[in-house]
Amino acid sequence: MILEHANEAFDPRHIGGLRRTDKFRFSVKGRILTITRIDKGDEGWESDFWLRAYLPTEDIPDFTSTVYYTYWGLDGEEVPDDTTEVNFHPSVTTIQASAFRHCKSLVRVTIPDTATHIEEEAFIRCVSLRFIRLSINLVSIGNYAFYKCESVEAVFLPPTVTHIHDRAFYHCTSLRICILPGTIDHIGDSVFYGCDRLLTTVNYEFDDEDEDDPINNVEVNEWLMQRYANLPFHQACFSISITPQVIVHGIERATEVDDEQMTALHILCLNPHVTGDCIRTYLQLAPDAAEQQDLDGMTPFQRLCRNDMTFIDDRSFSSLMAWWYGCMPPQTETGKKRKRG
Repeated sequence: MILEHANEAFDPRHIGGLRRTDKFRFSVKGRILTITRIDKGDEGWESDFWLRAYLPTEDIPDFTSTVYYTYWGLDGEEVPDDTTEVNFHPSVTTIQASAFRHCKSLVRVTIPDTATHIEEEAFIRCVSLRFIRLSINLVSIGNYAFYKCESVEAVFLPPTVTHIHDRAFYHCTSLRICILPGTIDHIGDSVFYGCDRLLTTVNYEFDDEDEDDPINNVEVNEWLMQRYANLPFHQACFSISITPQVIVHGIERATEVDDEQMTALHILCLNPHVTGDCIRTYLQLAPDAAEQQDLDGMTPFQRLCRNDMTFIDDRSFSSLMAWWYGCMPPQTETGKKRKRG
């Protein structure tokens, strides 16, 4: 292959649609790029494939890592399926179709606030993905965008979302927290089908003649918009703009629980937009909520440990535990000794 410039560099982890780059050897000499198949098979050759090239004068990324990837949002860009950590280039405005498909080792994703669209199948079958922080400016989520992301526990949708397309969260079997924005313009069919932990009160019903088209899709969506209508403090703690002042005003309902036996503190500890001051305020005013266990036997603190809290400098368990109990109000001499194990 003849390169446009001499001595270009390229990312050997990603060549067009060839996700198994371990089958190929790449070398550059002058303007000649040579691609050699190093196994005996012929599967994987593409009639038209592309690669990401860098000029010698450009700031060339470090390609030594086989698991860390910087996503640029290019058309047709597909992240290698062994990626465990991803960074987003500041120019990203769209997560392209199939960009992260089958990234089975990816555990957490923080989508930058520059991004406004997640296209179809963008994160399809990311089976280990547990933590998602969506852009606060997100407008649309495409068909099957998070299909069978079986480890996702909570999705905090910003009020800017206007379109969620068919089966966007289909079979996210661990999903338990999500509220649809009341101002949403379009929501497709079966968006949360198979999310049995989420749909605890109402579920999808299908016509015998059409198993793909739920007859009560509108009912399900309306329920998700009103899920916490009778638990306004839970709904407040779901907000991406939660503040300590909101905590103070709603604290009288601090120990109420939902169908999952979660207090609003559980939701707060899953909220990727929360600040340390919000949690500190909650604990100081209603410390008993810290001991409440949900249906999985997990306290808010244990949920917090599974989250990525950016206001904590050292995220080791011991530091997190010290920070948590440092937020708790001091006990009186007659108070009950708090269990810290």
